[in-house]
Amino acid sequence: MKRFFGKIENEHMLIEEDEFFHLNKVLRMKVGDKIIVCCNDEYDYICTLEQMFKNYAEAKIEEKLPCKALPKRNIVLFQALPKKEYFDNILSKSIELGVSKIIPFTSQFTVARELKKERVQTQVITACKQCERSKTVEVSDVVTFSEMLKKIQKFDAIIFANEDDNETTKFAEAMVKNKQNIAIIVGAEAGFSLAERDQIIAAGATSITLGSRILRNDTAAIAMLTLASIFSDN
Repeated sequence: MKRFFGKIENEHMLIEEDEFFHLNKVLRMKVGDKIIVCCNDEYDYICTLEQMFKNYAEAKIEEKLPCKALPKRNIVLFQALPKKEYFDNILSKSIELGVSKIIPFTSQFTVARELKKERVQTQVITACKQCERSKTVEVSDVVTFSEMLKKIQKFDAIIFANEDDNETTKFAEAMVKNKQNIAIIVGAEAGFSLAERDQIIAAGATSITLGSRILRNDTAAIAMLTLASIFSDN
């Protein structure tokens, strides 16, 4: 069944705006078709399309099921803001890998400084539908490097991808096992300055290496989140 985001109203779901356009004009669905509608809670709603109007569709709720795709842990990606094409890849893949929230931040070597929120929200919805998540992932406003350092203090585990890690510390299951709140920190295209690396480690982050090859930042983010998801049983 096709999946859409909508809003609940009594025993019905209303599908509006871009989601209605996709349902009506792209997929050309008809009254009587079965669909899954999500409304940003922990459930999938099995529905039957009941009425089609000019600007929205109304679907009758037939069954309410727990969403199996929601993450069990709170994994937050702190991503130094990269170029648009890299961030697009990070956004979609991190949602598929179970990230709970994405916090972009600026650092000394970041070139990009802002995000187009409407475009980001469209990509978030598309990615959540792809991996069958019933709740959309929050992408925060861009914060500064200093603000990022303050935000990571509340986490049980803080893992920092450091391309210059001379200790060859590798991502290990013990770093995240049984941890509920996990922060993953990844730099932009040019990484971090030496001073920034020292500040991240001083803030309590565990510095790790991702191997002898320098990874592109979107590859590093995907690798880190894959390991965090697998090792934390997310």
